[in-house]
Amino acid sequence: MEVSIIQICLIALYYCLAETAWPFGSMGTWATINRPMVSGLIIGMILGNPVQGTIIGATINIMYLGIISAGGSLPADSGMAGILGTSFALIGGLDINAALALAVPLGLFGSVLNVLTMTGQCFFVTLADKWISEGKSNHLMFVNVYIPYAIKWIIRFVAIYVILYFGSSAVVSISESLSGPVLDALSVMGGLLPAVGIGLMLLTIFEGRAKWFLFLGFLATSFLGLNTIAVSLIFGIVAIVVVGFTATDFAAFKEVSDTNENTYKIINKKELVHAWLRWQYYNESCYNYERMQGIGFCTAMVPVLNKIYKDDKAGLIAAMKRHSMFFNTDHDFGGMILGICTSMEEQKKLGADIPDEAFVSLKSGLMGPCAGIGDTLSQVVLIPVLAVIFINLATQGAVWAPIAYTIIFLSIFYGVGYWMLFIGYKSGGETVLRLMESGLFNKVIEIAGILGCAVAGALICNYVSFNWNIVMVQNEVEIFNLQTGVFDAIVPNLMPLLLTLGVYFAAKKGVKSSTITFATMGLGFVLGILGLIA
Repeated sequence: MEVSIIQICLIALYYCLAETAWPFGSMGTWATINRPMVSGLIIGMILGNPVQGTIIGATINIMYLGIISAGGSLPADSGMAGILGTSFALIGGLDINAALALAVPLGLFGSVLNVLTMTGQCFFVTLADKWISEGKSNHLMFVNVYIPYAIKWIIRFVAIYVILYFGSSAVVSISESLSGPVLDALSVMGGLLPAVGIGLMLLTIFEGRAKWFLFLGFLATSFLGLNTIAVSLIFGIVAIVVVGFTATDFAAFKEVSDTNENTYKIINKKELVHAWLRWQYYNESCYNYERMQGIGFCTAMVPVLNKIYKDDKAGLIAAMKRHSMFFNTDHDFGGMILGICTSMEEQKKLGADIPDEAFVSLKSGLMGPCAGIGDTLSQVVLIPVLAVIFINLATQGAVWAPIAYTIIFLSIFYGVGYWMLFIGYKSGGETVLRLMESGLFNKVIEIAGILGCAVAGALICNYVSFNWNIVMVQNEVEIFNLQTGVFDAIVPNLMPLLLTLGVYFAAKKGVKSSTITFATMGLGFVLGILGLIA
């Protein structure tokens, strides 16, 4: 199909949005419109085929189920992979597996851009420190948001525009010229790649008793024909029963609810929520290797610091300095830490003897455990589990599935984050630590692990394609078929399961995800060219 300049510009603008905090905040945007399932719908609308766009995007999304952003490390850019992979598939008329094979190198190129961005943004730290030392609190939005975003948008817009403008015609020409073994090999390659995404996802959940549910979910799908939704519902209930809850598990939460050590003394609720929203939106706008979220945390604190130290410029400068140090944690738990710090700043202003070191110690002590629990709950539990449920619907052409996924995720994420903000502000650091040390979080994680493993078993059956094409024919009669006569006779979908477990064990031994990806692509292409896999 022909693609217009306007369509290219719209796609480039969408990618710019997907790489910033607008419209849903830092984590909110990354977990929704940056995901291939969601971007597939939007790109399909731009190119005039939302149904096929949703199907392609959801299929690409399987490859990135296991992607986790931790400590600034992002092995692949799922946003670029989904946006460009869907675009080229629709423009060139590629089949879904070929689109998946094309998306992988594009995602790796996007990760290079992310590394360069984080490196370049280190230069803004010096400017931020200068304005902080001068007490120019309102200037931080420029150095933390406006300037980095302007540069990021220009680079990404140009990159997508150039790739689409010059690459679209090439993709169309290549897809029209490809035929026979080469096209079949690309399709085989794409059929194997979902095993990489599922295998990498298993790295974080395939442990303890949860691992047995991978095989139970696999067998339920292979032999009983259950779809992903049915597996999710059945094993979700089973997981809750197996893990179980007691009144003791909720004791810490009751203690937090009953604790009201702090009430608004200087700031009001509106100003506290304003600071929290700035944290959720701009904590990684100037994400860099020197301070990570440090400048973002300080920018978020500005509304409350301006109120607390409105007649004390020296106090404002000192507060901004102690809140611009190195900081890196989960987004929701970071809001809780922001609430604690706001409460401490109020107490300090009112005469409490709280040294600067107390703020540094608190943030340093909490950010690690908070990241460990928070990143697990959001990136390992919530995003993948929600995604696999709605991917099954999206691959069947349900254009409402990405929308439902987005609404549900944002509701849970911001609902929990809003609650945690006030837990931190009203209860203080010690109460929060007791909450984190309670066994409830671990039980929630275990339930999610059981459910995730069961659903992963269903995904292997539905989306990993590995069928041997080795047959023996005598007098035009098939007398032997390796796939149906051997593997299907033992366990249907056995090869997809073995391939996925192979990815998991390779990753567990420390093999890089990019190496595993290219090895899987090479295996698929070679076996496809030789005609050994159909």
